[in-house]
Parts: sequence; structure tokens; C-alpha cells
Amino acid sequence: MNKDATRETTGLPKKLIFWTLFCIVLVAVMYWQVFWLTDTLNLPPAIPTLSAMFLGLVTILAWGFWLLFFAKRRLTGLLVLLIPTVFFTLYYPNFKGSADFTDFKPRFWGRDADFVEASKTAIVDVATTGSLDFPQFLGPNRDAKLDSVELSDSWETPPRQVWKIDIGDGWSGFAAVNGYAITQEQRGAEECVTCYEIKSGLLKWIYSQTRRHEDTMAMGKAGPRATPTIHEGRVYVTSATGVLDCLDGSNGELIWSANVPELVGIKQVEKTNSMGLAYTEEDSTMAWGRAASPLISGNLVIVPAGGVIAKDSNPPKLGKSSATMIAFDKHTGDEKWRGGKRMVAYGSPRLASIGGTNQILLTTEKDSVGHDVETGEELWSHEWLGESNGAANCSQVTVVDDGLLILSKGYSQGAELISVTKNADGKWTTESKQRDPRLLKTKLTNPVIFDGHAYSLSDGFLECNEAKTFERKWKQRGRFGNGQILLVGDKLLLHSESGTLYLVAADPEGYQQLGKMKTIQGICWNTLCLYGDRLLVRSELEAACYQLPLTNPIADNQPSVSDESKPGEDQSETGESE
Repeated sequence: MNKDATRETTGLPKKLIFWTLFCIVLVAVMYWQVFWLTDTLNLPPAIPTLSAMFLGLVTILAWGFWLLFFAKRRLTGLLVLLIPTVFFTLYYPNFKGSADFTDFKPRFWGRDADFVEASKTAIVDVATTGSLDFPQFLGPNRDAKLDSVELSDSWETPPRQVWKIDIGDGWSGFAAVNGYAITQEQRGAEECVTCYEIKSGLLKWIYSQTRRHEDTMAMGKAGPRATPTIHEGRVYVTSATGVLDCLDGSNGELIWSANVPELVGIKQVEKTNSMGLAYTEEDSTMAWGRAASPLISGNLVIVPAGGVIAKDSNPPKLGKSSATMIAFDKHTGDEKWRGGKRMVAYGSPRLASIGGTNQILLTTEKDSVGHDVETGEELWSHEWLGESNGAANCSQVTVVDDGLLILSKGYSQGAELISVTKNADGKWTTESKQRDPRLLKTKLTNPVIFDGHAYSLSDGFLECNEAKTFERKWKQRGRFGNGQILLVGDKLLLHSESGTLYLVAADPEGYQQLGKMKTIQGICWNTLCLYGDRLLVRSELEAACYQLPLTNPIADNQPSVSDESKPGEDQSETGESE
């Protein structure tokens, strides 16, 4: 071997050792300082994980090729290259909302879940309503706020676990009426709507269809993600594939159905995953499936629609059959109107009165819009950029005051305060009042407004800001991740992404933690549901019910739990302390 070859062979390992150590230190520092990077430099919290993945791959390849071609240690080099290849062929990394590594999932076999079986003769009553009902996404008014109960000021006596069960994949929350809770879940090839009795956790009925959504990148994961809407004894659900179903709430039987993507010309691309399960992806920008919960207004049920880019359109425009939203007769499923021509994103529509005009508010792929409730006409729009297969818009339009709205999202875009007004000539205009990319970075969550302040989960922080000025009051670092919050009176229930429940005072003077307990396993992107003193939480693995301490216990709350009706663990069990 000549001198140059000798120097090359002996010198390269030193460089590789230095490179490897440099990568380890760099990634460790990024993980150590992730909150500083997020807060000070406004970098996405996914930076450490994505950097570790890229640098790790480069390092493994460098060592493998050096061993194989320079050191002539072919067997060792092949093992260095082959072992991770085989491992990642069998398993794939499971990530949370900020690309934080959770665990590895097998590619060729599923989990062993013990699902609760449905009663064959159950007839339930979700037509009878009451003050405790939580009938839709984010509660009665779609604003993640409740004032029907008053939570205790501390958890010296922690919430009592009533039941805990295995549940199918999916990111739908619960909606609850008259002691029954309804959600969506994926059980293998079947996409299901399930109705559980709140007092016992027993499955009363199940509606299923052979359909399944996945995304190729596995970042959005499998299963349905829209929360059902319960209204006048019927259940309205949007599947992850975009089908709107109207079900009889007493037994889960299908009343009518509408394939919304098909109505606007979007095709479903059929694929098969590594476990042999057929699934579909939209031939559009909606990479992560339909997530918008159906909205009821009068005799209408309204859902976002979208469309496909027309051929030869320059600049790109959606085709003739596209629509931002479609309204159906809630009784028959007949189409009543179409409004707008925008591609949609992952937020749900909500109702608001602006300047005396009832409107439907929605965040689309690249804008936020207001539509007339009766006709579907687009009244106004305000640019709010996003990509539905990338930096997606997921959060609700948040109402601060009449005509004053907050737009918020993650991906380092933050929040904007806008005003919406109607001019003397009848035209609507919008104006940006405040813009700050460093706050209200609600990637998968929604802000709540209380006493003039906006509380939000912002890239892993819990923060409080003045709603009309964006002045920061406080920001609390914690292991919250992309969890969910619900304002109950003057307190926040915060369920972290990893399944820890916090009770926090909604106080602009500072962060006050009043209670904390561990709940369930899995990734907890699913929104919270509170029915009286019973809190329903879920992930893609488990669902559970906890009885929360109240200042004034509800005398006419749901019946007490009987031992013979329990589906899961011992119902006298309290949650574990973290």
C-alpha cells in the first residue's frame, strides 16, 4: 500500500470519530436547549429530532462505507449498513406532533388491542338534551369553554378513574349527550363510529364501514380525526376519507351519506400498507385526511369541501366543481348550497356574529374566510398562508370580540389579530391589527379567550397573552407538547400530548398549577370532553373517564357506576401520579 493510501486509511477514522462526536454533542445541545431555540430563535421544536435523524443517517452511512471500501472490513461494514436497514424495514419510528420520538411501531403486524364489544340490543337516547351536554367539537359553542360546572381549587383528593379501555386508532374527540359519548376510531380495515355509556364505558352501538385513511409519511397516522356532532338525536360524522354520514343516534344505523371529495372532483388513490390493509389518500393537497367536524346551523349541516386544480389554469385555480364549503339538508342529505372556491385545510367551521351578521368562519389552506350562513356566499377573506401537505392550518378562527379575530398556527408562523368590518357600501374588509410569529403557535390546538386574555399551547409552552394587544403575560415551559386545553369556569384543564392531566388557574398574573396526574398511554392529540364532572380523554391507544372534584357536586349527574358494568380496570382506582 502506498503512503497516500495509508494516510487515507488511517486518517479517515479520525475524521469520522470527530464527526461522530460533533454530531452527538450538537444534537444533545439542541435537545437540551430546544425551548431556548423555540422561544428565542423561533425555530420549530422538531429541529432536534429532524437533525438527529439526518445526522445519524449520514454518520451510519459514512462508517459503513469506510469499513467496506477503505478498511476492507467488508463483513463489519455490511453489518453496519445492513442492521439498521433490516430494523427500519421491520419497524418505523413513531413521532409526536413536534417530531419527538415516541417509540418504534412494527410495519407488518398491528397491536394486540382488547376492544370492548357492542351490545347487540342497545337502544340509547341522545335526543334528550341537558345543561351538561358537550355535543360537538370543543363544546357547545365550539370555543373550548364551559361554565356548566365549577372545578375544585385543588386536587388534594385526585380525580377518580371511572374506567379505562383500549380503543381503535384515530384522533377524534368525544361528543357527549344525555350520558352517552360518541367518537370515531379505526379498527383494522373498519372505520367506526362508536357510542359508549359514560357511567360504565360499555360500548352501546358501533357503526362501521370498510374504509381507512393513512398518509405515506405516517406523520398524520391512520384513522379518523373529526369529532362527531350530536344534534336532535342524530350523529353527523366526517370520515378521514371525507364521507359525511348521518346516523340514527339511538342505534348507529345510517340515515344518509354524502361523499364530499367526490362531489368536488377529488379522487381517492387506493393503496395497500405493509400489513395488507387497503387504505386511501386523496388526490389533492389533503395529505393528512379530513379533520373538520360537521357544523349544524338551522336545517343545514355544513362541511369544508375543496377541490382539484383545473388543468391548464395559470395561475393555478380550482376546478368548476370545487367549493370551500357545502351545506346539506340535515334531514335528507340534499345539497342546499356551495360557497367559495378555495382549497380547505384541517380546521373546523364555526358560527359567529360579526357586525350583526351571522357567519361561518373557517381557516382554509391559504386564507381565513367568512361565509353567509343562509347562502354560502363568501363575505370576506384574509390571507393566512399554509400548505395542507406541509405547514398546515389546523387551528380554529378564534373570536375575541365582535369583528376581532385571532388566526393562529404552528410552524413558526404564530398569530395575527385581524378586524372584520362591513363598510357603508355593504362590502366587507379585513385589517391586520397585530402580528407576532413568536406567540400562539397552536400547531394542533386552539386558543381559549377568558377575561380579555388568550391562553394557548404554543410549541410546547403554555402561555397567556393579552388578546387585543398580544402583550405576553407569562409563558410556562413544560412537557405539554401538542396536547389540548379546555377552559372550565376560571380554570384550565390541560391534557398533555403524552397523557398527563393538569389543572391550571386561568390567571394572567402567573402560572399556577393546581393539580397534576397521569392518565392514559399513547399520543393525546384528541380534544377533551367534559360531561358534568366526568372528563373523557383518549389517544390512539386508550380512552378513559375520570370523575373530577367539583366545588358544588352535581346532584342530578349521571348514575353511579356499578361494579358489574365496568369494562376496564378497577373503577375505584385513582390516576397514577407522574
